[in-house]
Amino acid sequence: MPQHPSMRTHSIAPAYTGRLFTAPVPALRLPEESMDPDAAYRFIHDELMLDGSSRLNLATFVTTWMDPQAGKLMAETFDKNMIDKDEYPATAAIEQRCVCMVADLFHAENLRDDDPSSAVGVSTIGSSEAVMLGGLAMKWRWREKVGKDWKGRTPNLVMGSNVQVVWEKFCRYFDVEPRYLPMEEGRYVITPDQVVDAVDEDTIGVVAILGTTYTGELEPIADICAALDKLAAGGGVDVPVHVDAASGGFVVPFLHPELKWDFRLPR
Repeated sequence: MPQHPSMRTHSIAPAYTGRLFTAPVPALRLPEESMDPDAAYRFIHDELMLDGSSRLNLATFVTTWMDPQAGKLMAETFDKNMIDKDEYPATAAIEQRCVCMVADLFHAENLRDDDPSSAVGVSTIGSSEAVMLGGLAMKWRWREKVGKDWKGRTPNLVMGSNVQVVWEKFCRYFDVEPRYLPMEEGRYVITPDQVVDAVDEDTIGVVAILGTTYTGELEPIADICAALDKLAAGGGVDVPVHVDAASGGFVVPFLHPELKWDFRLPR
């Protein structure tokens, strides 16, 4: 991008016909005067053209298109504070119905057709927030299991080096030791043997991925659970499994409904 040393520092000078802008706009301070809404929209809209096209993004997990009706519904709820369920009961009821639908899709037990609250869950801003909540749930369960001595121990989380970076953030934010299982050429998922060798009394859980960040492969979740079941039955540690299904959780149930990766596996 060309530089203009003669221009006032930290200012932006858009140029449009129709005299929408006749002077530079401060980039880091609120302007002294108001701005025409159409001009503000056009200015920001054009500046965002410097971003890459999300429709061409094959490197991250994002939704790049949805039905316009969905976008319209989202716009109509921008002014609602969804967490205030007393003020917005209809929004809360819709959220709970969605929780029920996903719980049924993932074969959760004890669901009732006449009671939406029979499904336990919550909506999140995205998969990163969901990871934080899931990780905290594992840590609190581990803390409850070990009792009062938990303060003198260091919890750990077993996962492959192929996990999404938010798992590293979770471990850093909440004082959990990450135990990364290595990949090797030709194998880009974790194995049951790796998992069994890595867990111990301070393992809060094992992360298995339904659609890895490296290749999109499905990790052998049922086999991992079976190996941990065998370990616990033989007197070893009893460690839960968290399935990171951010990529495949809404694909696998439709393409491979026979695949057991969800609540059909008690672990």
